[in-house]
Amino acid sequence: MGRLTIDPSPANGAPAALAHDLLYALGKRLPAGGETFGTWADSQRPAWDAVATWMLTHHIGHLIVCRTDRLTHARQRQLLALRERCGIRLTLLWHRPVTPVLRTLLEGIPHHIIDTLSQAHTVLGRTGHSPAGTRNAGQQRPIEPAPSQDDGQWLTSPAPSGGTVTDRPKRARCPGAPELVPTTTGAPPAQGDDRTPADVLAARLTTVAYPLHATALTIHAVTGADISRLALIRGIDINETATTVKVHDSTAHRKCQAYPLPIWTRGLIRAAVIHAQLKERAPDSPLFPFITVQDGEQLRLTATGIRYNLNPLP
Repeated sequence: MGRLTIDPSPANGAPAALAHDLLYALGKRLPAGGETFGTWADSQRPAWDAVATWMLTHHIGHLIVCRTDRLTHARQRQLLALRERCGIRLTLLWHRPVTPVLRTLLEGIPHHIIDTLSQAHTVLGRTGHSPAGTRNAGQQRPIEPAPSQDDGQWLTSPAPSGGTVTDRPKRARCPGAPELVPTTTGAPPAQGDDRTPADVLAARLTTVAYPLHATALTIHAVTGADISRLALIRGIDINETATTVKVHDSTAHRKCQAYPLPIWTRGLIRAAVIHAQLKERAPDSPLFPFITVQDGEQLRLTATGIRYNLNPLP
């Protein structure tokens, strides 16, 4: 229905605590242990960038927040900023009579106050809408991975499917990703005990909280691209429908390859594109400018958190 409800943790004093609550409500999980969060989750702006990205990626059009009156003024303002940024409906549950504080908070913002159960039923019964203001490639609903038993074992990227080498005229700039026929499911063939079905891998990847980490790990799983090649991927290397990704061999771009993307990867792949749009990065700039530094240390921490082997394929 495109609707999300959260019950915040008002006693949590961390600067990005409310963003963390939203990420958990969206099905994302931060790495276990605060020491592995990394700068993105410890800082307010990157954490809220992640929230906005997933709201748009998952087509959330209506956010309902319980116990809003117990939040600080700064966090209430953060919710209003998220509403503006993602173009969503925002319902704040205020568990006390209307106060001057609430009227001041909503001053200058189009709103109406609901104070009866019948009014609430009417408003909540309205059909939701998709957020506006940011392009969502393909505009299709995310494909959820099929349920599968997860035994917690380490996952290894399957051998990448053969990509298509893209032609580049001499001295011409390397173009963006072409249109390729996508694979139907992307389930890797059984290749021994170290291979896990794609639906288990997809289920783990969908819990990754930081969009750029989720996309980078997904591309690695499909193509086997190592950290150095992930660093070269640009916004234009994912096509409009998120059905193809282009992986560069080097800065010389002599043998770049385009890979068709399985259906289950679409939402995870689009997340990085939406994140880049929110940050107003140029389409031809790298998608992963920070997470690939220091041999991808932060990306490796995320991979460890979901027990995924990020080591380069032989």
